[in-house]
Amino acid sequence: MPRLITLSRAARLVGVKRGALQKKIRAGELRTFEGELLLSDLLHSYPQAQVEDTTMLERVEQIMEQAVNKIVRPADEAPDTHTQAARILALGQELARARHEARRYAGLVEALKDKFQELAPQEGALHEEAFSKLSDWFFQALETDYSVDEASDDIVAKEAFLRVMAAQIRILPSGHEFFIEGADSILEAGLRSGLALSYGCSSGNCGQCKAKVVSGQVKKICPHDYVLTETEKGLGYILTCSNTAVTDVVLEADEALGTRDIPHQEIDIRIKKVERPDDRVLILHAKTPRTNRLRFLAGQYLSLEADGLPALDCSIASCPCDDMNLQFHLPVVSGNPFIEHLLNNTRQNNVISIKGPRGEFILNEESPRSLLLIACNAGFGPVKSLIEHAMALDIAEQIHVYWIVTAGNSHYLGNLCRSWADALDNFHYTALATDAETGVEALLPSIVADIDDLMNYDCYACVPAPLVETLKTSMDNYGLPEKQLHLEPVR
Repeated sequence: MPRLITLSRAARLVGVKRGALQKKIRAGELRTFEGELLLSDLLHSYPQAQVEDTTMLERVEQIMEQAVNKIVRPADEAPDTHTQAARILALGQELARARHEARRYAGLVEALKDKFQELAPQEGALHEEAFSKLSDWFFQALETDYSVDEASDDIVAKEAFLRVMAAQIRILPSGHEFFIEGADSILEAGLRSGLALSYGCSSGNCGQCKAKVVSGQVKKICPHDYVLTETEKGLGYILTCSNTAVTDVVLEADEALGTRDIPHQEIDIRIKKVERPDDRVLILHAKTPRTNRLRFLAGQYLSLEADGLPALDCSIASCPCDDMNLQFHLPVVSGNPFIEHLLNNTRQNNVISIKGPRGEFILNEESPRSLLLIACNAGFGPVKSLIEHAMALDIAEQIHVYWIVTAGNSHYLGNLCRSWADALDNFHYTALATDAETGVEALLPSIVADIDDLMNYDCYACVPAPLVETLKTSMDNYGLPEKQLHLEPVR
């Protein structure tokens, strides 16, 4: 029987990114059936795949652990024995159903053989030649070996192992998928995978993460104060912050699909560290309360307030996949009271108030196009947020990043960008600088010339406000459609 596997699991099995499979699907090299792939098609496209080779997976995991700010779990943490036993039981039940189906087909074949003998026409009877050809084909087909090759057997075995170690969650109606590894809650795993699932307190008090289990088995891993009604329980509703997946699960759950779905929030956060990588930039690290984390979309900005000083708008430079640990890249502007406060009066655990988020400089997650990202000076902050979010979602086929600095500024996180380029085959980083005679806009021709087909890219650029219109006009002259260009002034 044809075997179907999900796109996410297929990528893991052959050790490639989801974007590589999506490219083959668009090119017609792989067929999809309700979002799943035929195992035979996968092996045909990757005949040399070594299922034991986890190099790509290890590289991706390494970059996600080191480059994406998220809650780090112990490396050896695994699902508990009850969860593993339940997953093995589910696989056993699936095997039993497959064996039952195989016996049914075997019985059907035997019955068909008997029917051929019974209905064989007498010599000279009508349709004797056609019946004879059909009969010969059938009995010859029974002797043909249709067994799958060893590589297919290895992939099936590895898939079974992955299903014991990591359950897969599918969200309706969006169709988004992610894996749960270790003892994570469904909410934690979803956020870490880059999805904007609905939630509030994340500790079982508010009920905003309520979702309906359509299929699969879940397990409550921590108590919650929010009370589900008996009707809700009967319909399969759970709190995703308090449950994990035992088997593969399909959920009906709310997601933020745009800025309108993100509520306005006012939170007091605590400073953890202030870095000054050069004279022109401050990197502020802060942390929200565990029960009042910040919901935001990559690329958005907040208003920061401290000690009664005028509020300062600043883009978020961290990934929504870790909503507790926030990062901001602030341009050092002489005479700015907030910057002066951070430079002279900041201590660890000092409180800053944040309000927001705001802004439309967000990733189009449904776009099949690759990403072209352009940052100027501290405009790298929101671009970094978009990069890390794209990594978490694993959706972009290619990511090209161009970081331009003007006189007196530096590529203050250039090593981070180079580490991404070293770790990910689809990530490309170029550091650019202007001089006294060359403006930022003068570098655009070389950037565009470096891209094979600009029409297959979504461009995101964060540049100083005076250059926003200039960049828009230039990209329009290059023929980039307006819907594929997203601009943001450096904040």
